[in-house]
Formats: sequence, C-alpha cells, structure tokens
Amino acid sequence: MPLKTIFIDSNIFLNFLLKEKDLYEGSKKILENLESGRVQGITTLLNLMEILAVLRKYSQRDDAFIIKDVEELGEMNNLQIVIPSEVHIAEAYNIQKQLKLLPADSILLAVACDFAEVFITRDEELIKKAKALLPTVKPEDLIIKSKPPALPGDS
Repeated sequence: MPLKTIFIDSNIFLNFLLKEKDLYEGSKKILENLESGRVQGITTLLNLMEILAVLRKYSQRDDAFIIKDVEELGEMNNLQIVIPSEVHIAEAYNIQKQLKLLPADSILLAVACDFAEVFITRDEELIKKAKALLPTVKPEDLIIKSKPPALPGDS
C-alpha cells in the first residue's frame, strides 16, 4: 500500500514545539509517523516562516534556539518543504474566490491540492472550507496503522 502524503499546517508543528496542553499528543503522533516513514509530509516555506514568527512571540527561549528548532523541522525525515510557485499563487486566487479563505490559507491549500492526499490542521474554519477540495482533518482524525517510535529528543 503506498504511503499517504499529508500536508501539515503550521499549527501542528506549533502544538508540538510549544507542548500545548490537549493538542500536543495528537500533533506528536503525526510527527512520529512522519519521522518513521509511515506517512510522507508536505509543508511550505510560508509555514516555517509563520512558525518562526509565532515562536518568537510566545516562546521564552533564546532566538538562536528558536531558529534552530525551525531549521530542524525543515530537516525532518520524510518532510518536503515546498516554496509555492506562481502556479500555486494563481490557483490560490481561485481558491480564495471560491472558498472565501484568507490569502495565506488559500496558498497552503493550493500547494496541498498539488502534493497531498490529506490536509492536517486544527484551524476549524479551514477544516470546514477546505474539505470542498481536499480531505481536511485534525491530527486525531487521521488513523495510521501501527504504533510509531518515539521522536528523537522528545522528553
């Protein structure tokens, strides 16, 4: 059976990095499955930029450690970082007109439609609207068979 390719929204990475109560475990499981190769992951450079901005605002860590954390995300096994192309931007405009999404969410959805089978996010509005184009679920709603190994460095 071919691996499922999932688009991972920035909030999933942030739940993990910030160890957010009630959100951490589901997000951690998605990332464990990614690291172990049970799924292939896609995200965008735009997501990494958002993660960097949010961590700088809400994390108590030194900026050098924050940058290191974000760069390590880009080096995760089985995760492809996509730089949206002009084709994705043009498609995002059509998506925005159709689904009335924010511009950034429209770009993410355009990339996800191009590369992934499922969009993983915790953004309730995005889940409702994006389902029109691509299956869109929270991490807990994605069932992946077999128990994944622990993530390196997770304590």
